Amino acid sequence: MSTIALADSDSGADADRRTKFAGGGFVGLLWLTWRQHRWTLVGAVVVAAVLTAWMAYLAADMTSLYHQCHNKSCQEGTSQYAALNGAFGPIKVTSYLLGAVEFLPLIGGLFLGIPLLAREHEQRTIVLAWSQDVSPARWLWTKLALLGAVVAALTAVVSAEADHLAHVRSTVDDSSMFNGLAFLVSGMVPLALGVSWFAVGVALGAATRRTLPAAAAALAAFIALFAVVQWRYPYFMKPLHHFSTIQVGPLVKAGMGPTRISHNALIVDPGGRFDIGSHANGIYDASGHPMSATALSKICPIDSAPDFLPCAAQHHLQTMSTYQPGSRIPDFHLILIGGYLGIGALALLAAWLLVRRTSLSIG
Repeated sequence: MSTIALADSDSGADADRRTKFAGGGFVGLLWLTWRQHRWTLVGAVVVAAVLTAWMAYLAADMTSLYHQCHNKSCQEGTSQYAALNGAFGPIKVTSYLLGAVEFLPLIGGLFLGIPLLAREHEQRTIVLAWSQDVSPARWLWTKLALLGAVVAALTAVVSAEADHLAHVRSTVDDSSMFNGLAFLVSGMVPLALGVSWFAVGVALGAATRRTLPAAAAALAAFIALFAVVQWRYPYFMKPLHHFSTIQVGPLVKAGMGPTRISHNALIVDPGGRFDIGSHANGIYDASGHPMSATALSKICPIDSAPDFLPCAAQHHLQTMSTYQPGSRIPDFHLILIGGYLGIGALALLAAWLLVRRTSLSIG
């Protein structure tokens, strides 16, 4: 075989190899995805493994102390209570770790979602990537599926252990699973948010074509979403009402009524506060109807708190609390997960449309 023939043969082999690994087929895209994101993926696996193992250790530690207290909340003054609630005790460390889980989806969006398209534009490799025998849409969906599967798998493991840890802490310290942090990291909610924010990162990277602006936008959007969810989730469904009879005691003298509805209830408005002045409010009769200042003054003196309280108790007057029962937690989780997945679906649609409109003559 001549030198020219050998050269042609080598060129053909090189061309085949480049086609195989630069974009022609699933194996090529798999290899390319690994080469481009390998250190981020390795780091994500390490972080997820450490976080999961740490949460599992804390859950086991709290469960052991709980058993030592005969499966009841440990009383103040006991060594178990001191161990649980110390400055670096498992209850406080649990709060820090669950807080980290809450923000883990943002990390996935920043380090895996945004670079998927933004880095290709910044390095001007988008034309090379899409000029192979794979279409831009196929390139996008394949890489989305590969990286999205990793994000989903890692987040699912962390979410499952976060749910377990939140339930253990709720049992140990007799706190509600419906309140803030425990609610937002249980029920596999972080999994839905993780997948969603990965898609949001991809869409922002496609829209801005720059990593830093996309990261800033993702951070701002995540904080805004976090604030809105914290503010509005207690009202996903109409709250229920709980009436408490006014009694003469320290809590009532301070203007506070009982707020304990049930173990896992979410107290939207604790009630118990009332006004007995000229614009009386917060007081209800024995049938649960609100009482005006005029009606109230006919049965009890409203110009003197010491005289009013025994009278209110005698006439079975009440205060009202609003709450969400613990039985609604699964429904609230489904609403939240549906909202997150909806955001992710819109982000994927936006990314696909942006890719379709990208001109291959532009780097």
